[in-house]
Amino acid sequence: MSDSTTTPPPDARRAWRPFLLLAPFQFIFGLIFSWGAIAPALHSQAGWSHATLSLAFSLTPLALFPAVILAGRLLGRLSPKALLAAALALFTLGSAGALSGAAPLIFMIGYDVLALGVAAGLSTAACIAMVGALYPARRGTLAGALLALYGLSSIVSAPVFDTLDAHLGWRLALAVLLGGYAALGWLAWLGLPDARPSAKRRAAARTPPRRPLARPGLLRAVTSVLAAAPLGALSFAVIGQLARAQGLGRADAVAIVAVMAFGNGLGRFAFGLLADRRGAPFSRTTVLTLNALAALLAFADLYRPSPVALAAYATLAGLSYGGIAGKLPPLAAHLAGPAQEHAAFGLLYGTYALGSFLGPLLGALIGLRPALTVVACAALLALLPACFDDRKRGDSAHHDPAA
Repeated sequence: MSDSTTTPPPDARRAWRPFLLLAPFQFIFGLIFSWGAIAPALHSQAGWSHATLSLAFSLTPLALFPAVILAGRLLGRLSPKALLAAALALFTLGSAGALSGAAPLIFMIGYDVLALGVAAGLSTAACIAMVGALYPARRGTLAGALLALYGLSSIVSAPVFDTLDAHLGWRLALAVLLGGYAALGWLAWLGLPDARPSAKRRAAARTPPRRPLARPGLLRAVTSVLAAAPLGALSFAVIGQLARAQGLGRADAVAIVAVMAFGNGLGRFAFGLLADRRGAPFSRTTVLTLNALAALLAFADLYRPSPVALAAYATLAGLSYGGIAGKLPPLAAHLAGPAQEHAAFGLLYGTYALGSFLGPLLGALIGLRPALTVVACAALLALLPACFDDRKRGDSAHHDPAA
């Protein structure tokens, strides 16, 4: 019997079906990355201000932060399928509530907070837990693949919304898109296995979180993620603005944004795969090094603007921002062990969401150049905890069998 579930793994003929059925959830909750297509329609048709649109976007990672931490704790008591049902219910009800009224506040609570924030936190933790239980040998690769689909959702969702909006208007277009995604999600959910937590996991979940999660290695990882994530998040928010400020044409600016978005998806998969091949610590140090290089290129572009530096900075920032997310599932398992890996992943991914909120918020509060300078310095400092861990290979995180 598996330690993580009382349900046996699927037979060889159906081994990949659960993973394929988890893919729709990534497209559903990756709708947050399609805000760049939805926001202009709200601005032109509903009269929303740019400040309101920015606030709406920032509410999603802010809501996701506590939700994914809570989900990590709940997975000791609930099956991933039960948690996914809760996520889908929140997505369905939140979407319906968002479209039921005209007030921006109602929309933001339903769509940005409930449907894409809280629900995405529950869904992400549940999907990663199911992958870890069913495919332990490919945990990093497959978890990274799911997170990559989450990051690349806008490739499908944005053009679909744009096409519907041209014919139906923003409200009906969004209703069709959300309704279709909700139906697809519930159909996929029906085919998923119901893997319930084992007695050992339930006992571990009742352990006070301060004891198992207070490992020095895990706390250093939290510090690194919080320091590293704001650079990529702020970069996504301002890269188009930086491109236009350098006099680049619209096509060039769009191309830089597209390269950055592709790097985000590629990084999520590549660094999960790297963790499976070379170990979670190596994957962590590599992605933080790339993030630090992106920070140096950001400095170079700020003080000596160059299209070449901007393109290199955008490429590395997208790749490292995605890679930070992709390496979190195997890193959580490495640092916390099988009994507490879900709680550790919730803590790490919640920290990633918080950092993703703080980057754009800082840009709105103090301006683009000062904010980019601050987050670039933080990205350089994020390497220090990882370097300390790499020199302390003999510490408890390396030798403890639970790690």
